[in-house]
Parts: sequence; structure tokens; C-alpha cells
Amino acid sequence: MKTKKNTSLNPFPYKVQITSLKDVAPADAKVCVMNILGNESRRVTPKTHEFSKGNVVAGVQYGRPGKVETALGDIPVYSRVAEVVRHHKFDTGVVYLPPAAVFYAVTELCHYNKNLKKIVIVTEKISVKDQRLIRAVCQASNIDVFGANTLGIGDSWNQVRIGGALGGDHPEETLIKGSVAIHSNSGNFTNTIAEYLKTEGFGTTTLVSSGKDVIIQFAVAEFLWAAQNDDRTKAVVLYVEPGGYYEKQALGWIKDGTIKFDKPIIACVTGRWKSSLTRAVGHAGALAGDNDDAISKETWFDDYFGAEAFDPDRPVVTKKGVRVTSIQHIPQAMKYVFKAIGGKPDFKPSGNLELKPWFGNDFGLQLPLELKIPVVDAISPYREEIEALKKQVGAMPVRQNMRNKSSVSRINEKTNIAELHGRPIVDLIEHSYEELIVYTLLKKVPRECDVPLVNFILNYLSVPQEADYRLLEQVRKNKATPNAEFAALTSILGDHPDFELAAQYMKFFIDFIVETGLRGYDDPVNVKMFEKKMKVFKGKSRTNNEQFVTTFLDIIKNSPNPGNILNTLAKVIEKAEMERPDIFIITAVLFHLALPELILKKITKQNVIDLYTYFAVIARLTSAANMKGINLSFIGKLKKFEGLQGSFSRSAFIYTFGYEPDDKELLEFNTLLALTLTNGAGTLSAKGAKESVSARNHISMTYTGFLSNTGLAHGGSGFEAVEYLMESFEKYSKRADIQKLDGVKIKKLAVDAAVRYKAYKDEQKAKGARNYKRIPCINHPVFKGKPINIDPREDFIYRKFKTDGIGNVFWDFYHDLVTALHDEGVTPNVYCVNIDAVIAVISLKLMWKSIVKGDMPEDQMQRIGFIIFLLGRMVGVSAEIIDHRDRGQDMDCRTPVGELEFVI
Repeated sequence: MKTKKNTSLNPFPYKVQITSLKDVAPADAKVCVMNILGNESRRVTPKTHEFSKGNVVAGVQYGRPGKVETALGDIPVYSRVAEVVRHHKFDTGVVYLPPAAVFYAVTELCHYNKNLKKIVIVTEKISVKDQRLIRAVCQASNIDVFGANTLGIGDSWNQVRIGGALGGDHPEETLIKGSVAIHSNSGNFTNTIAEYLKTEGFGTTTLVSSGKDVIIQFAVAEFLWAAQNDDRTKAVVLYVEPGGYYEKQALGWIKDGTIKFDKPIIACVTGRWKSSLTRAVGHAGALAGDNDDAISKETWFDDYFGAEAFDPDRPVVTKKGVRVTSIQHIPQAMKYVFKAIGGKPDFKPSGNLELKPWFGNDFGLQLPLELKIPVVDAISPYREEIEALKKQVGAMPVRQNMRNKSSVSRINEKTNIAELHGRPIVDLIEHSYEELIVYTLLKKVPRECDVPLVNFILNYLSVPQEADYRLLEQVRKNKATPNAEFAALTSILGDHPDFELAAQYMKFFIDFIVETGLRGYDDPVNVKMFEKKMKVFKGKSRTNNEQFVTTFLDIIKNSPNPGNILNTLAKVIEKAEMERPDIFIITAVLFHLALPELILKKITKQNVIDLYTYFAVIARLTSAANMKGINLSFIGKLKKFEGLQGSFSRSAFIYTFGYEPDDKELLEFNTLLALTLTNGAGTLSAKGAKESVSARNHISMTYTGFLSNTGLAHGGSGFEAVEYLMESFEKYSKRADIQKLDGVKIKKLAVDAAVRYKAYKDEQKAKGARNYKRIPCINHPVFKGKPINIDPREDFIYRKFKTDGIGNVFWDFYHDLVTALHDEGVTPNVYCVNIDAVIAVISLKLMWKSIVKGDMPEDQMQRIGFIIFLLGRMVGVSAEIIDHRDRGQDMDCRTPVGELEFVI
């Protein structure tokens, strides 16, 4: 409904005492601050007092009188407002109290001070009920209110700010005298806009951080009317967020003549992204209701201006102003608006809005020129803070109880697929074992040019020791399971001297980059300084490392981009006299791999220090996979430093199966390892590792914790599927070329198996049995209930292998089997072939050569299936170990007493 035109001094249907922006923050304002000793006020009020030439006359701290020290003298603090008015006169109140106490403070101010003119409420998220009561009390007392949720009000001409922290610690740099008034829903952007305006030569008159709680007490209409009556103000900037109709009301009152306003407005409406939100994000009132979202508000202003949004490339404005889509366009738009009204800037422009990064590192990427932005020196005090920050390398996560938590793995609720470092494990199957190891430990896949270096390290560290042979021989005599064999190795490692030495070497590299400021692969390295600092490790070599060093130099020579650290090491390592050059070189390579993630704070410094230990444990356990039938000639070559650059995936395959794989077999093997990396932090294997970290064990012992939490039910259970397949393919058990079986024969095997199972199931049900044997690797608790069910993880890999020309008759059998079971009436629909089947069918295919030759008895088949699980899972569990060491707390895996139950 159209509001009746009001030509009186106050044109509004409510009381507004301020008639000009000159009255908002006058030079003679006297202020009393409520909760002056609170955390925020204690920091802000002294600076406000000093900047405003001593405008804070007193403060109130309930039950805690005292004083606030400032450069202009102490501000007295009283217990109640009643005590303040006995000793001081003030006309402005500032409230810093918690939301529930604000209304009480406002009524106290109004009751005891009859000379009060305005109240500034800094507190945010005050209830709507209290906001309405505050307005009612202040209207009755003829008092103007600013806020709530305001950063304060300020006047650049008077060099005064009241409440909040407009201008931050240096308000004199932001509140520069000029001709533009600012009204902003955002406190920080009030400052930012004032700074931006300086780049086109505009200063400010009055700045009002209106706040953006649900109710805005001093809104746009009152502000524009006061701006009209301020001869200092030539134009206005409005920063507007979604929610509320204050702007529509103000523009409507201007249009119908309720209030007079003929000065230009630059309006910036933000928050389109909030249109679909159902709860506030940021300011409590920045939540659209009915037609008060960002797009609606844009329309209000565009209609008022009679123009579309400002385009910097084709600047069109009106004398009424224009809407901008970003605050960075405000200065330019203001320049054109001033031209339109015949105005001039307030002073010579200062600064610019070009991007001035204080940090930068392209990590060797070939960026186009327009993206190569030079790094500039930060202003003080940030310059000093940045210099200190440069000395802090690596992530610094907050420690917390990590009992049932993980930041590295999870089961995606939508896909039900396990993820490691944010990537589904099915996406990792194309990566080699060596790449998976690096990805798990460093959260990135190594560069292609770095893979030979990774293989060099892992193959060297995997060479079995004589002590390993003896230990495993004894363990196997006692018929230990593979996890116990592995655990025997990890248990004797402790904090091995090699681990300690590698940690010292790694700290050397970290300290070197901190001291020299090196941040990327291609940053120059001071060779003389590097060589000089290496001398701290001077000593006689305990091992014959000549061939090892030669191999390393060959890799660096042939690498297209080894980076300057490794190039520097290659120049000096042959002359170096040190105890263990092999460990020093390995540590240098690991540091090279970790450097980008360390600098970007994606991994912790401690993680990098411990990298050698993780690589050594993983490599050593990999070589222990199948020492019973090990390829001795292969080990002999590694001991002679032959083939160290070869794929570690190939080495792991040979360790496990005892023969040389072809490319397709290697791909299948890598797929198995990727699929077993993780099934989330809640698995027994992951919890074993986490609990061992929680007890503060050495890293090697945390692997023992993982291994002791695997067993025949978790890790070794895959043999049931292999056993079932062996029974189903019994008539072809001597056939070496079994993968050439045609589809008809495979389908018949599946139908026969379905018929046999139906008979077995019917027999068991007739006996009343409930716990009869199920067919392994079919059906899934999530992927079920449809006429034809599919496990998307299995389906993805099955189709990919078919596309790559990799067949598997055992896999095809499973697909025919689920259809046959439905056709025979065994299942109500076609069950899915689940992800466990992938592990079983690939394992059996890879073992088939040895089975046909008679080299693999049944117990060995079960052992290899278990080992494949351990090889993959130990890599994935490494991420959980690192995560818990970085974030967890001692003893955080204990079960609280309240969760325990005593049973009889």
C-alpha cells in the first residue's frame, strides 16, 4: 500500500532522530561500552578510543569494576550503568554482550541515561523477539539503534569510529576524508569498499556497517535520507545481501516522494548462491524468504536505475547510479557516475586492484604469461608473519580423539565404494603398485619421470636379509598364517638404526629448504652450501655403495626432470664421505617426492621424516610374500643392483607367484592390490593399526597391530571362493589352457552348479537347517532388490577388462551362475556378482599355471589369496597409521566404560 507523503522533519512512519550523516559519528560523541572487558571489546575499544581522540568516557563490566589502559589514559570501568551516570555524561552506548543479555543492557542504558541518543549493538544472532523489544524500547525513548551484528559506525571527516573495528588496527588508513557514504550489510566489506574507492581517488564521509541479523535497526531508507541531508556526501555505496525488504521499501519511498533523495547510488547485490538455502550461512538475516533473494533485489535496483548491471568493458551508468556485480567494480563505476553528475574525485588515486600475491609457487608447471603473476612483498605486520610462516613447513592438523574417525578413507554413502584420499578405489586400479604406495603415503600419484626413482628405492629395500629367511623358516614350521609371518618381521624391526639415521637425513633436507627458502623442483640450489652442510654426516661408509651410487646417477642422467635437489646431490654424492650414502640417497629421493605436498601443507613434517620407515616396512613385507618358492635368480640380480629400476609391481608379482608375469597379468595383479587397499577405517585391519598408534608404538609395531587384526575370517577368507571355483571346474583342473574354454562350456558349468546347489539347499531346508553354506561372492546388502542386480564396482572392472582384451573364464562363470540360479528358482531375482568375486577370480587365474604343474598345494593356494590381501591392505593401512599419528591422541582408542556390557 502506498505510504502517505510526509513533509514534516521526520518523513518516516517511525521515529528517526538522526537527520544527517553528520550526526551518525560526530566528533563530540561520548561513549559508554557495555561488557568493555569482554574478549572482543578488550582488543578493539582501546584502538577506537585512541583513534577518536578519547571518545569512550566509561565502560560497564557487570560485577567486575576496574579500568582499560589506553595511550590516552585509563578508561574507568563500573559495575552498572547507574554508577556510570553518577560520574560521567555520555550520549552513545555500545553493546558487546552475549545475545541473551543485550535486551537487558539496552533497557538499562535507556532507563538510567535520559540524554542517550544512539546505541550501537555489535552482538550478532540476537533473537527476533529481543530485537523487536529493543526497537520498541528505543522508539519510546527517542533513541536510534545501529545493528545488531554491526562492525560499528565511523566518520572519516571527524576521524571517529564508534563500536566495532571499522578500519581494523589502522583506521586512519581506511577512513580517508572524501565524498562517498557507505552502507553495508557486511562489516568487513565496509572496510574493503572504502579501501577500493581510494584506487579511483574517492574518500568517504560516513560509514555504516548495518549488520545483517534478521532485523536491521538503521536501514537503507534512514541512511539515504540522512545522506541527502549531508552536504559532504555526493554519492552512496550500498552493499546488499539477500533477505529483507529494506531496499525495496527505501526505493519505493524515493519514487513516491515519501523521502527526497537525488544523489547517485552504486549498489552491489551479492548472494545468488544462497537462493536455495533453507538455513542461514554467514549472517543470520542473509537468508531469502519470499521474493527477497539476490536476483529479486538486483531487479529492484535495475528498475530504479533504468539500466542493466555495470559492465567494465562497456561502462554505462545513469545519474541515479548503477548496480555492480562485484565490489571490485565499485571504484570504476563510481568514476563514471561522478562524470555523469559533473563531479570530480576527492584526491589523486592511490593503489590499484591488481592481484598482488604474497605467496607463489608454480612447481615447474609451464604457465601462460598471463598466469605468471609476480609475488610481491607483503605489508607489515603480515611481512613478518609470512617470514615466520615460511619456516613452518607441512600441515599442522588439530589433535583429537580419532577412535572411530579417519581423514584418509571412507565408504561413500551414495556409491558404497571405499575411497582413499578422496578417490574411489576402482579409480586406482590403473595405477601400478609403486604408484599406489606413493599415493597412499603422499596423497598424490608420482610424476611419470619419478617412477624409476620409486622403483629404485622399493626394489633395493625389498632385497631379503638372511635373518629374514631364518625367522620365516621357523615361523612356518609352526604353521603360522601369513599375517603372523609378516608380523614376526615387523615385530623385530622396532625403531631400527636405519630408520633413525634416515630421519636425521630427512631433517637435514627439511632444514635446508627452510633456511634457503627453496620451495619447488626448479628453485636454484646453492651447491656449495649444500655440500658444506652435508659434512655434518662425514664418516667412513659401512657398506659397499659404489654400484648403488652409480645406479642412482644413471637414473638422474636419464630423467627428463629430476629437480634441482637431486641434480645437486648427483654432483656431490661421489665425493661425499658418509656412513650410509645409500640411505642418504634414498632419503633425498623421498624428500624430492614429498616436497610439493609438504610445501602446500597437504602432509605433515613428521610424515615426511618417517617416509623411509614406511617404504622400508612395505618393501620388506612384500619380499616376504612367498619366500618358500622364491625366484632365487631374481633376488640374485637385485643383490647385484641389476633391474632396480624395473617395476616394483613386477617384483611383487614374482615374490608372490614365483614366475615372470606378462603385461596383462601384471595389470590384473595391480587391480587386486588396488581393490584391497581399504574398506574404510572401521575394518578390523585398520582398527588394529589405529589402536597400536593409540598405544604409542613404533611405526613398525603399528603394522604388527594391523597384521594381528587380520586372520582367516578377515583377509584369509577369500580362499572359500577359490575353493568353490576349483570344485566347479574340477573336470578341467589339468587343463593349462583353461582360459580358452568357450562360452557354451562355461555356461553349462554354471547351470550344473546351480542345479547342484538347488538340490543341496532344498535338502538343508528339509532338515530345518538355517546355517547352510552360501555360494561365495554373489549378492550384496546394498545392491539388491531389482530384477537384475549389479555391483557397480565389479561391473566397472569387468567391462574394463573386456575392453582391454583381458578374459577370465572364472569371472564369466560367475556371471552365468547368477542367471542360472535365478532360472533354477534358487534366487528370487538375478543376484549381483560382488566385488569379492573380482579378487577370487583374478587370484585363481594367476595361480592356475602353478596349480596345473602341481607346484601349488591347497594350503599354498589359501596362503597366496591371504598374501594378496595383505600386500594391498598394508599399503592402505599405512595411510591410517599416518593419519592417526598426525591427528590422534594417546589412548584414544579405548572403549569407554559406558559402552561395555557384562554378560552372564
